[in-house]
Amino acid sequence: MAASTTAETAEKIINDQSLAEDELWAELEKEEIPSHIREARLSALKHQSEQFHKLKDLSFGDYTLIPDEKSFLDLTTNSAVENCVVHFFHSDFRRCAIVDSHLGKLCKKYFETKFAKLDVEKSNFLVTRLKIQMLPAIFCFKKGVVVDRIVGFEELGNTDDFPTMLLERRIAKSGVIELSENEDPSKKSIFGGSKSVVRQSQEDSSDEDDM
Repeated sequence: MAASTTAETAEKIINDQSLAEDELWAELEKEEIPSHIREARLSALKHQSEQFHKLKDLSFGDYTLIPDEKSFLDLTTNSAVENCVVHFFHSDFRRCAIVDSHLGKLCKKYFETKFAKLDVEKSNFLVTRLKIQMLPAIFCFKKGVVVDRIVGFEELGNTDDFPTMLLERRIAKSGVIELSENEDPSKKSIFGGSKSVVRQSQEDSSDEDDM
């Protein structure tokens, strides 16, 4: 996967390609780079701008609410959507709101990955098909195929106040986002819903909510 693009950078490329080209020229002129390589870079930038336009039309860069199961299938099977993170939530569950706050930040940081959420009360078929029995439930998709799932907060320290970076690193393990070298420890030097089956993840079993 290529290095991630923030929503802010993508917006600049989409809205002002000429400015982005000027910045690229300035970067290329700092080194002795053959003209054919410069032309290839500029051509790639133009292609990227076109791709970003398509992604923006699908609300990439925003954490969106999927209205129903058909819309979910349309999104995850869309050929333009290679990487997708979907949070299956219940509006009454506190921990689902916590996940919302973190994914709302990550969608701005990883423009080329679609972040969305779907209410389990409006997706009984998917809840059954995906065997969702606990919330929050975060599913990672690559080209419409489930590649990973994060259920509850057990992998996030089993605490409500975990940092966004912890969830970010966990999602990165699925391959749907790529951490920068500064954020990925593995790249650093050693020196340097069916109401009867879905329930909320809680630290104390006495606080669990049955759907």
